Amino acid sequence: MAQNILQLKKVSKSFAGTVVVGDLNLKVKGGEVFGLLGPNGAGKTTTMRMIMNIIRPDQGEILYNDQPRHKIKNLHFGYLPEERGLYPRATVLEMLVYFGTLNNLSARRAEVEAIRYLDRLGMVEFTDAQINQLSKGMQQKIQFIVAFLHDPDVLILDEPFSGLDPINQIVLREILQEYKQKKKILIISTHQMEQAEQLCDHICLINQSKVILDGQLSRIKKNYRENAFFVESDDSLEFMQEISGISIIEQDNNSCKFTVAEQRLKIPVLFENIQKKAGIKRFEIVEPSLHDIFIRLVQAETEGGK
Repeated sequence: MAQNILQLKKVSKSFAGTVVVGDLNLKVKGGEVFGLLGPNGAGKTTTMRMIMNIIRPDQGEILYNDQPRHKIKNLHFGYLPEERGLYPRATVLEMLVYFGTLNNLSARRAEVEAIRYLDRLGMVEFTDAQINQLSKGMQQKIQFIVAFLHDPDVLILDEPFSGLDPINQIVLREILQEYKQKKKILIISTHQMEQAEQLCDHICLINQSKVILDGQLSRIKKNYRENAFFVESDDSLEFMQEISGISIIEQDNNSCKFTVAEQRLKIPVLFENIQKKAGIKRFEIVEPSLHDIFIRLVQAETEGGK
């Protein structure tokens, strides 16, 4: 695949006079996991539905490999909506083959792929079970297979980990990594910040219909460091309380998280001073979690909009 790029250029959408998505610009590249994040009502679902061509933007354009989205067949796209929708009286295999054939697979190919993924997700023995006989977690796995059974070039997942146990979350992450390695576009929207932090390379945070943060996750975490450090020792670190120029955040007998309050205090010198009094097991920069950054920015944006 020569290129695999999805772009939203100045995309806006309103409902009943309320702006849901405003002047949104996004660029998603194949081979990276793109996290579309934000609080409820931020415009994430509307954005995903516009990418899927379920609804059209009022303004702006959506391009896939420089072609208008509405001119591209839907079989190139796969979508796991937050609002799940399966036919309750159909059997698992019937359901998967049906959706596979809708996306240009032969019935035989759809059946082979369906059984392969059912096996990976521990559900091959449920091929003849009716959908309404399955637990919510099992139905989630079926809905997930529907989204990627036809091997789409663009895969959009809204809350993909909802209802999955830890084992199946691992299998899901493995499948998503395979998509990433094939340089396909992968967009994930989730409220589970730990999952987003583990999976995503690129983060876009939307609040109140607008982008407030967009960039590589590694760079974002670096930019939001608070000059905090963590030290751990087999020896007591109580003496850290007596060091001038640092501010203790958390401490117990053998570990200490702190910030450097004075610029004149050099970290190598501080390290040597600590090492003179205690054997150091760990000494590292503390990066903020994605959850911490998310909360900080959303609160600041909300307060600033009042």
